[in-house]
Amino acid sequence: MHGLTGSVPLAPPGVALRAARFALLVLRRIVDAALILLVAIMVAAVLVQVAGRYLFNFSIAGATEVATFAQIWMVLLGAGYAMRERLHVSIETLVEMLPPRLARAIMVPVAGLCLWFLWVVFEGGLLLIEVGAIQTSAALQVSMQVPYIALPVSAAYLGLEATLAFGAAIFGQGAVTTGGGVRVD
Repeated sequence: MHGLTGSVPLAPPGVALRAARFALLVLRRIVDAALILLVAIMVAAVLVQVAGRYLFNFSIAGATEVATFAQIWMVLLGAGYAMRERLHVSIETLVEMLPPRLARAIMVPVAGLCLWFLWVVFEGGLLLIEVGAIQTSAALQVSMQVPYIALPVSAAYLGLEATLAFGAAIFGQGAVTTGGGVRVD
């Protein structure tokens, strides 16, 4: 019985954590697959454009737009992937010289600024989607919402990955620095 307040009993913490980890794994696999698909689409569109132009002396304008839209999505989603893999460029000289506790404390305002910026991008993307509703692309005549949706989607995904990365560093579950931003594994 739920009682008079109408509250629903919560799932045990272990179940909720496993479900969250599974959801994160599924999301990451979807992003990975989308990135691979976007690269394939971009390469195919460029090859079609090159073949049309140089073999048949005919320019295929739609291929250029497809490649451009695929690249927009790929770059913006790829930023989240890069955050997950800790591949973003960072200057860590000062942080590496600090004691671990102080280095983790400095990560709090850095994380706050990064997440604030991503929130601004997210909100700006939503506004841009509204503008895109009344615009169409030049060659394909598709709504400009298609490329503009990439902004809030990628900002949300990058925000999730940034929260996980910064949270792990702040709470001592992950490294504060990445060793100069270069992976050696």
